[in-house]
Amino acid sequence: MSAPTILPASETSMEMLCESMLDAFSDYAVPMQLSTTQFADMMRQRGLDLASSRIALVEGQVAAIWLTAIRDNRAYLISSGTSPAHRSKGLARAMATSNLTHLKKVGVRSFQTEVLRNNDTAEALYRSLGMTRHRQLDCYSLSVPDHVAPPKFQFKQTTWDEIAPKAQALLEWEPSWQNDRHALSALPEQVTCLSLLDGSDLIAFAALQSQTGTVQQIAVHRSARRTGIASALIAALQTQMPGRAMRFINICDSDPAFRQWVSHMGAQEMIGQYELRMSL
Repeated sequence: MSAPTILPASETSMEMLCESMLDAFSDYAVPMQLSTTQFADMMRQRGLDLASSRIALVEGQVAAIWLTAIRDNRAYLISSGTSPAHRSKGLARAMATSNLTHLKKVGVRSFQTEVLRNNDTAEALYRSLGMTRHRQLDCYSLSVPDHVAPPKFQFKQTTWDEIAPKAQALLEWEPSWQNDRHALSALPEQVTCLSLLDGSDLIAFAALQSQTGTVQQIAVHRSARRTGIASALIAALQTQMPGRAMRFINICDSDPAFRQWVSHMGAQEMIGQYELRMSL
C-alpha cells in the first residue's frame, strides 16, 4: 500500500466528503444516514472551512476526513472519521497535525470539538493532541405528545436575526458550536423562531431547527421563569411539526433547572458528549 497523502479538503468534492463521512461511520451501532443535501446543510450550519479541513488519500481514494470550521480566531472540528479498512494507521493524527499547523499559521487561537462520552478511542486521540474536557453536555429526546394543548401565551413568529441581539442576554450558558448564533443565522430558512415580547422587550424565545427537530436554543427571562412559558413554547413549536419528535442537543449539565424542566416534560436522556478545547 502506498503512503497516504494529506491534502486540504478543497481538493475534493462535497459529494466525496459526504460519501467518505458515511463510510467512516458505516459500522457504528446506528450508522449515519445523510443525503448529500443534508450533509451540505450540516456543513453550512457549522461553517465548514475547506482550506483548513483535511483529507487522507490512499491509492487515490479518500480514506479519512478531518472537517473543520473557523469563526473569528476560533476553530472547531465538525467531524473526523476513517474508513474501516484504513483505521489504526495514523491517518487521523496526520490530518490533525496538518490541520493544527495551518490553523496556527492563519491566526486561530483556540480549537474545540465534542466527543460522545463512550467514544474512548476518539477522546484519547484528542487528548493526545493537547485537548482537555471543558464541560459536559447532555442530550435529550422528547417524544411526540398524544395531545398538544393550545399555547397559554401569545407568541410571535420572528426570524432569528430579528431577536438575536436581545436573545443572548437571556442565556445562562454559552451554546455549543452547532447551536450558537452563527449556526442559527447560517440556515435561516430552516429555523422556526417563536418569541414572547412585552413591547420591545424580549421575555422568552425558542429556536427550532425544523429539518432535524432540534431545539437549538430556548430561554426565558429570569423574572418570568416558573410560569409555564418554556413548556408553552415547546407546545407551540409542536403544533408546527405535528407527529414529529424533538431533541435537545448539547445542553450544559451545570444547569440543574434545565435538567429538572426536561424531566418534567418527560424527555428521555440520550448519550451525552464532552466538549473538548485547547489553546493554539
